[in-house]
Amino acid sequence: MTGFGYNIHGFGGGGTLTFDVTISSNVENFNLATFLSDNTNYSGTALATINVTINSGVSVSSSGVDQPAFETGTIGFATTGSILNIINNGTIQGAGGRGGTLASNNGLSLNADGVTDKTGGVGGTALKTTMTTIIDNTNGSLLGGGGGGGAGGVTDTAGGSGGGGGAGNLAGAGGQHNGNAGVSGANGTATSGGAGGDGANPGGAGGGPGANGAGGNNGGATSGGGGGVGGKYLEGNANTTFTANGTRSGGVS
Repeated sequence: MTGFGYNIHGFGGGGTLTFDVTISSNVENFNLATFLSDNTNYSGTALATINVTINSGVSVSSSGVDQPAFETGTIGFATTGSILNIINNGTIQGAGGRGGTLASNNGLSLNADGVTDKTGGVGGTALKTTMTTIIDNTNGSLLGGGGGGGAGGVTDTAGGSGGGGGAGNLAGAGGQHNGNAGVSGANGTATSGGAGGDGANPGGAGGGPGANGAGGNNGGATSGGGGGVGGKYLEGNANTTFTANGTRSGGVS
């Protein structure tokens, strides 16, 4: 079965199903459970060996920091005896965190992500596994998103500068400045964090893949925002084994 850059073959014997899946073109928010449910007759409960190969040059990315780039999902894999084998020859990368912003209320308002606006946002997760997983990452990269840089503090009239966005295939946006001498932070890129605004009370730089963002400089009236925490390259460390580490950036849990 083929479609949307995937090749999949399923066969079974002795009560165990085997699925071979090739990801051959860029994809966002890959959920293995959803993919198997949509493209095979897998019940979601039978013992299964699932072999996923990500081709060279292919990017598996995320649409936001709260969404892993690749996750096994919740189809209900039989947890005893089922195995996921991943051969990663491409890049699995979490989204970058937003730069701290001073757009309103000097950055003191609570952002939707749970921290103040002036604080850099956290980076996203690359891979989340909930079943026994074995990874050959010889030629691949597993990269958490970079944390956003914190905005600078605020001085009367001069204002303050925004923080840089964190690294990610979906890179973090630079934070906005305020005042007549503040400068907004730069957006991140897939490989590096954006620079903090270099005007009054400079903002901190966004973190590279999986790295923390830097804090912003203090101003006369308010303190600078803290840098955001870099994203994880893996959630599910307890049930995951690497046969080859390859390039990995970020934390694990």
